[in-house]
Amino acid sequence: MSVCIPAYNRPQGLGQAVRSVVAPLPCEYHSQVEIVITDDSPAPAVVADLLASWSGRWNYQHNPQRLGMVANWNASLAKASGEFILLLHDDDYLLPQGITTILQTLTQYSRQFDVFLFGVHLVDQQQRCLRRQMPRQQKWLSPAQALSQLLRHSSFVRFPALVWRRSLLDEVGYFDPAYGEATDLYQWLRFFAQKGVYTVPRATAAYTIHDQALTMGMFQAETLATLGRIFTAAADLHLLSPQKLRQCQCDFFHQFILAGTWRFLRRRQWQRAQAVYRLFERPEVIALGRSPRWQGLRWLFGSWLWLRALLD
Repeated sequence: MSVCIPAYNRPQGLGQAVRSVVAPLPCEYHSQVEIVITDDSPAPAVVADLLASWSGRWNYQHNPQRLGMVANWNASLAKASGEFILLLHDDDYLLPQGITTILQTLTQYSRQFDVFLFGVHLVDQQQRCLRRQMPRQQKWLSPAQALSQLLRHSSFVRFPALVWRRSLLDEVGYFDPAYGEATDLYQWLRFFAQKGVYTVPRATAAYTIHDQALTMGMFQAETLATLGRIFTAAADLHLLSPQKLRQCQCDFFHQFILAGTWRFLRRRQWQRAQAVYRLFERPEVIALGRSPRWQGLRWLFGSWLWLRALLD
């Protein structure tokens, strides 16, 4: 397996990510793992010390000119030579038993399945676990079942939880920068449509939620338009009925907007929360109708913001 780590200006995070792969793995397993680092930082990182005890393959590349987020991901993937790939960002890390759990799962099931989804711990910058996100069962989801889950839950896949066969990149392509902040969703759509996904209810990685994620960022009308293009691509696959896909999109958009609203409500940034909540007024959202699944929370957040506006 190739563990690909695209880095950018987080030397401490990069060190932690590398150590989370190297430290828990006995020497006899080093030959089963390759570490690939592509560094988009202004200055090269010192990684030799981190890998001093590592007897397996590793490759470090400092990009002479910054590639940008998606291009750096793809540069890392292009250097991978393992049969399977794990893309580990430099603000995430593997849990103590993460790498061995992944290798044991691949040893047992790699001849049957091509894409694997594990569980994650969602942690803050102090590495405190905020909550756990875990697949419910150990089972294979068919392409239609996998797409239904992916397109109904806006956070069904967290990056360090997914492992896939490298040859899939030749079949469906690399991450497409045309999809911006949603390029990962489009990639998982293509993977799942081809191979489905095997879910494993064991946590292998920590996914960091940090302050940089709490900007307006992707919670804007342009992102909704991009997401709409992804749902159009899903419709072209003809794996889900139009009615099912419409309900998935309705649930997805509601969860997406409410998640963005909540991020600002909990930080008491009322105007930003209101701006995200107003995405419900977009014509493409109104056309989808109301989501019974999220109706209660939508009403609660709307009431909260209405009362706050009265107090102001």
